[in-house]
Amino acid sequence: MLHVVETGHRGTKGYRFSYLQESDDIKTEIQQLEDPNNPEPLIDLAFCRLYDHYFALGFDVELFNILQNKFGHAAVQAYLTKRQAGSSAFKAELSNINMLRDEACWNQFIADKERIFRNSLDLLNSYYDWWLLGIGKEKSEPEEQIEEFSILDHIDNTTLAEWNKFDALYPAISFALSYIINRHSGAEIISKIALTNLEDVPDMWGKDLWLQRRAMIACVQHDGLAFIVDNLNKIRYELIYYVLLKADTNPIELNQLRKAVLSEDEHPMWGMMESEHIIELMDKLAA
Repeated sequence: MLHVVETGHRGTKGYRFSYLQESDDIKTEIQQLEDPNNPEPLIDLAFCRLYDHYFALGFDVELFNILQNKFGHAAVQAYLTKRQAGSSAFKAELSNINMLRDEACWNQFIADKERIFRNSLDLLNSYYDWWLLGIGKEKSEPEEQIEEFSILDHIDNTTLAEWNKFDALYPAISFALSYIINRHSGAEIISKIALTNLEDVPDMWGKDLWLQRRAMIACVQHDGLAFIVDNLNKIRYELIYYVLLKADTNPIELNQLRKAVLSEDEHPMWGMMESEHIIELMDKLAA
């Protein structure tokens, strides 16, 4: 993902989730998709980007038409039907095609600010407690892993039932995060999601990590790089690198972050990057 953001290089089909997550031009990105319904979760991600676009930039029926033309009417209807069968607070909105193609319907929905805000917070707090902190999350024993997946993974101990629950709730969680970021940018839940690293293996498509990246960008947009400086010991270097690639920065903030990174004896968040990578990137940005 960092390679895609930094270079813009379009590699194999395996990168398509990164393209859809990170592209600034989502309309062109959707139009360029090859074999869009394989794998199936691509359409979930495309709809997540569509709702985020609607919250951030306003109603845009052209984007919905592009999405429907690319994925096809049958796939879009199947997606909406799946959302109707869900149990989230936003299943009515996520299954209503009129909300995507009728501006009056969309405006009527977003006018109910109190209900949307309350339901979004409830859903995000539930996601934070359950998926990120692991409160009430079922864990599988070794023999159960072998029975479900025919393999033993000493790292991934999340049960199949919990993965299915996550997949079913994910579009609504993303929907709620988009609303809170765009309408209540100072909400505490955004920083909680940004600063909480998964204890378990992430989703294979990186959807939960994408939520964290979006939350982190929102926090930096709200508070500047001071947010990273103040919480440096909680943030992976990879995530800092990502923010530096994506967010607008200024020389003063870059210098403050540079000093903070250099002052660390040892960064407590283990990862694939070292402080040298962050310093090198900041030097490039400041040049």
